[in-house]
Amino acid sequence: MVRLITQQGQLFDWQDEKVRPFPDNLVYLDLLNPSRAEELEAESWLEHGLPTREEMQEIEESSRLYSEHGALYMTAWIPVGLDTPDPDTTAITFVLAPDCLTTVRYADPMAFRLIVEQVRRQCSCPMSSDAVFLTLCELIVARIADALQTVESDLKKIGREVFSLDPNKANAAVEKDLGDVVRTLGRRSALVANLRESLVSVNRMLQFFLNNAATWMRSDLAAQFRSVMRDVKSLDDYTNQQQQEMTFLLESTLGLINIQQNQIIKIFTIASVLFMPPTLIASLYGMNFEHMPELKLPWAYPAVICLLVISALLPIWFFRRKKLL
Repeated sequence: MVRLITQQGQLFDWQDEKVRPFPDNLVYLDLLNPSRAEELEAESWLEHGLPTREEMQEIEESSRLYSEHGALYMTAWIPVGLDTPDPDTTAITFVLAPDCLTTVRYADPMAFRLIVEQVRRQCSCPMSSDAVFLTLCELIVARIADALQTVESDLKKIGREVFSLDPNKANAAVEKDLGDVVRTLGRRSALVANLRESLVSVNRMLQFFLNNAATWMRSDLAAQFRSVMRDVKSLDDYTNQQQQEMTFLLESTLGLINIQQNQIIKIFTIASVLFMPPTLIASLYGMNFEHMPELKLPWAYPAVICLLVISALLPIWFFRRKKLL
């Protein structure tokens, strides 16, 4: 599917009637899940090639950031599905030339939908390829910042829940709550790792762009690109802080789980100790020896019962005195 934006802010969406051939005043050519025919048509108009989906998955920096035929090829990992239970990152290639920006992607992040809404509302419509690229970078970084703010809110909520639980209460509800906390922290840790990967990727892409597009980039946009890079750097530092916070919460949760397990073991240990004296006495008088004089005494049975009760109460008194019960 192909989406086009012209210098005058005219939008040709993929639901619209196809424009043949492409207009000469394009500043943005967006390819989403392109067919081979659409790739060939775009390459013919651009007069340079586009990377394949397999090439976009390469991890070497030389395969992700390079210049060819006067165009800058930049592939970055962009977060996608941040509003879903399974957020992920996707490789998106930005082919930036002085006259047109081309994006090749196989997912639909929010930033690419937002720029279309901006064009439709005719709000500060970009008029050049580098301006479109700047707008996309700003939207991507803003989206990452929103996701990190959501994670921070979740971490504060988790912190309140964890430290408000009483681990000394060995019950199923506490165990379930602590288990849910561990699972939530695991998901948030994976999300922050993905966002940090995206930030590193975007930062390298912007640095490569500033180093190679200085000759034709609009001078008034340079300061804005550097501002975006500063935002990326600050968000990267923020992810480090969140990783440390999640590590602390995870260690605290695991510590509370250990306390709870120790409490359960303590209960069983004390219960077994409480029943040891009565069990010993009952075992003695349960032996079938022929000469046991107490068996013929009329007061023997109530005396043994009293002895069993006393032997059970004495350990309880001892443990309560030591504040173990």
